[in-house]
Formats: sequence, C-alpha cells, structure tokens
Amino acid sequence: MAHSIVIGGTRGLGRVTSRQLAARGDIVSVIGRTEVSAEDLKAGNIHSYQADIDDNESIRSTMNEVVKTNGKVNYCVFLQRYRGKGDNWIGEFQTTLTATKNIVEQLVPQFSETEDNGLVMVSSVFSQYVGEGQAISYHVAKAGLDQMMRYYALNLGSKNIRVNGISTFTFLKDESKEFYLKNKPLIELYKSIVPLKRMGTTEDSANVISFLCSSQASFVTGQSILIDGGLSLHWPESLSRRLKEI
Repeated sequence: MAHSIVIGGTRGLGRVTSRQLAARGDIVSVIGRTEVSAEDLKAGNIHSYQADIDDNESIRSTMNEVVKTNGKVNYCVFLQRYRGKGDNWIGEFQTTLTATKNIVEQLVPQFSETEDNGLVMVSSVFSQYVGEGQAISYHVAKAGLDQMMRYYALNLGSKNIRVNGISTFTFLKDESKEFYLKNKPLIELYKSIVPLKRMGTTEDSANVISFLCSSQASFVTGQSILIDGGLSLHWPESLSRRLKEI
C-alpha cells in the first residue's frame, strides 16, 4: 500500500487529488493550514495534519509525525498557495519555493528504497505566460517552481525519486462553478477555442497527478505537463482571427 502526502489538500484540486489517491488504496496524509473535512475523513485512508508550511519547525515536526504514523513515503504532491493579499514578494516566494525546498529535502531520506517514488509540483500556466490579474511575484515564483522541479528531477533520480510538474488552464471547479454558470457565454467561448471543445475539470488535473504518482509513470521524470485541452497550440494570430469571428 503506497503512502502519499498531499500538501495543501483540503480543498479544490488538492481535495480531489487526495480523494482519488485514497480511493485507489493509498494511505493519504493531507497537510494544510486547515483540517480535512469530516466527509473526507469518513471516506477512509485519509489522515489530516495541520501545520504552517511557512514555519520550518512546524512542518518538520509534522513530517516526523506523518512518517512515524503512516510509514515510509512513496509520493508527495505540492499544491500549497500563498494566501496573502497584494503583491507580497517575500510571502509568495516563501510559500511556493522555500517551503517546497525545505519539505523535499526533509522527505528525501523518508522515501521507500525499493518501491516507486515521486514528487509532483503543481505550477501554473503563468510560469510561461503573462496573465492579467496575477501579481508579478506569482508569475516569477511559479517559473522558479518549474526550474526547481527540473533540478530535483536531475539530482534525485539516482535515489529512485521521480520529480514532475503540472500546469493547468482555467477549469471548472467547485469554487468557480457558480461564476461560470452565471456567465454561460464565457463557457461557450472556451468551448469554441479549446480544441477538445470543453472546459477542463478538477478531475482532469487530478487524473494526471494520480498517473504521475504511480508506477505507470516509472520512467517519467523532469516533465512539466500542461493540461489545457490543447489551447496553447493555437498561434496567437489564428486565435485572434477566430475570436474576431465570434
């Protein structure tokens, strides 16, 4: 039975990922600022741990407890988000980069020596593109996370630890579903420009994470997988013409 850790797994994509991993039989240790819902705990195999990931001593103590209780680690998924307000350069880098680095380096000795192991770092399309509404600190931190993923993939491979990342396009999730249902023309717009003719879902992204956290991906490392239904394949000029026609 695999042991998977999900950092920031109490809501959104993290919650769906935790439930998927538990449903396939993993022991799932969810670490976040808030506790896992009672509903998820009832689902079985999910264990909740509260910690401040920006506090190195707090996360170190929690990780020790997780390993002591649930055993050696096979997989760890990083989904934590900086929740401060405004362009807090220090806060974004602390949560996205420093905390991830500290956790990875603490976990390395705790991975199984004989079974499949892997890390998945959840990044953003804004690591490659510039998007309105997101601060410069968010863009730069996510770009740094992508490079961190590649660095660790190269340096941890000899320890039987694969490291990959995903980046997601706008998708329908519980937190935004009401907005899109009230703005159905926007959904239709996405359908018209996304090659797969639909918006993505939280499950689409969680499915890729689950794959990367499995022996089926045993020869995949150092890869950043963009989950966007093919939207990024459009040449900007072609996309502009299509939008003009709409």
